Parts: sequence; C-alpha cells; structure tokens
Amino acid sequence: MNDPLKKFVQENREAFDHLVPPTDVLQRLKAQLVPPPVVKKPFMQRHGKAIWLVAASSLVGIVCTYVLLSRPDMPQGGGAEPRIAQQADTEVVAPRSAKGMPSAADSSLSNEPSPQVAIAQRPQPSPSKKAVRPASAQPHTPSLFSRLADSTSASIRLAAILEIEQSNKLDDHTLTKLFSTMNHDANTNVRLAALDVLSRQLHRPQVADRFADALAVQSDPVVQLGLVKIAAQLNHVAVEEALFALARSPYTFSAVKDEAYAILLNQDKL
Repeated sequence: MNDPLKKFVQENREAFDHLVPPTDVLQRLKAQLVPPPVVKKPFMQRHGKAIWLVAASSLVGIVCTYVLLSRPDMPQGGGAEPRIAQQADTEVVAPRSAKGMPSAADSSLSNEPSPQVAIAQRPQPSPSKKAVRPASAQPHTPSLFSRLADSTSASIRLAAILEIEQSNKLDDHTLTKLFSTMNHDANTNVRLAALDVLSRQLHRPQVADRFADALAVQSDPVVQLGLVKIAAQLNHVAVEEALFALARSPYTFSAVKDEAYAILLNQDKL
C-alpha cells in the first residue's frame, strides 16, 4: 500500500473506535445542510428604480409635447387654406346696371385676369436638361501602349499587361512591346508579369529568337532565373548559346548559373 497514513489507520482502527465526536458537531452539520429560507422582497423594492425611470420619461414626453403644441408658428387644426386657393374658389360677381349692361366696375373687372387664368399664365419652370459635355471636353483615356510605357507608376504598367493578357490579342507589335518591357522596365514585378504573359506564346514563330536575345541582355537575376526555366522548354540553337554564355560568365548570379548548367546537362549539351 502506497499511502502510509491510510495503512496506519487501517492497522490501528480498533484504537480509534472509542473516540466519540462532540454532540454539537452533528448539529452544526445539520444546520449547514438545511438551505436558508428565501425572503421575497416586495414589488416596489425590486422594481422601484425602473418605475421611477418610466415616470420620469413620461413626464419629459408630456413637457415636450406641451412645448411643441404651444408654439405660435405651429399650424392649428382646421386652419385657413392658402390665400390663392380661397381666391380661386371664390366666384367674383360683378354688379350690373339697371339696364342689364355691365357697369364700369364690371368692365374694370373684365380687364383683370381671374385668379385661375393668372395661375395658368404663370411661367412654368422648364425641365432641367443634363449638360452635355462636348466631344473635345471628354476625358482622354491613354492608349494601352502609352500606359505600358508610363514611367510614373508601376501599377499602371501592371494593369496594362493584365489588360493585354485578358484581351488575347497579341500581335507582333504587342509582343515587341512586351519583350521590351521585360528587358528594360525598372520594376522587377512588371518584368515578371511581362515574362508570364510571354511564356504562354512559345508556340509562335520567332519567339525563341526573342527569348535568346532576352537571355543575352537581361540583367535582373530574378527575371534571368525565370528565363532560364523557360529556356528548358525551347530546343533552339540561339537559346543554347545564350545558356552557355550565362553559365560561363563570371558576372552571372550563382543560382542562375547553376540552373543553366542543370538544363544543359539534362539536354546532353555539356
């Protein structure tokens, strides 16, 4: 048995049987087991604060209603209608002379237009017309190639490359612009975006020659590494010569040089 205290109690159980606990211990235990009675508070004590809040809000509402209704500029119920409406509804009867001819007052009334005619003759506001901007004032949208050559913002050039990719219209002129961007753009992300679009045009003629030229003129190691990986898919003499030049150049980045050697070994060119 691992517990020495328990072992001691079991071995000396008879020595503890003559001990009797005090009488008040059982009473205290019974008192603790009986839950205390719950005293329910009156309603006013439990909800007195909420009742006062309701009464205060009602009093504030009554005072605000009285102040609004007692303002002199508020229109009263059943008040007089506008003056023009009264004049329009009132029929003017001109006095006539004894012989049934219209009097001078009648002739003066006949010269004045009636309220209905005056209202009808009031010039109506012409409907507003939207101002049409002349064609010369329309905002000029830069062309796609001008945005591709925008040197002020790399995001504009990236957006132009994305538009070229989505249009799926890559003619020779567009390919030339993309190769120029990949080789000479100042931003690496723009170069990689152009490389990504051009890597899907390997089936087109003369693309291999342009990739070989790009391997020769590219100076960005990140783009060089991407070009070398694409060159592994091209079986072209100019591409092989460009890979040899990269592998033997002392200025080539080590990772690019290793990738070029690996491609040449896989193609049995070494």
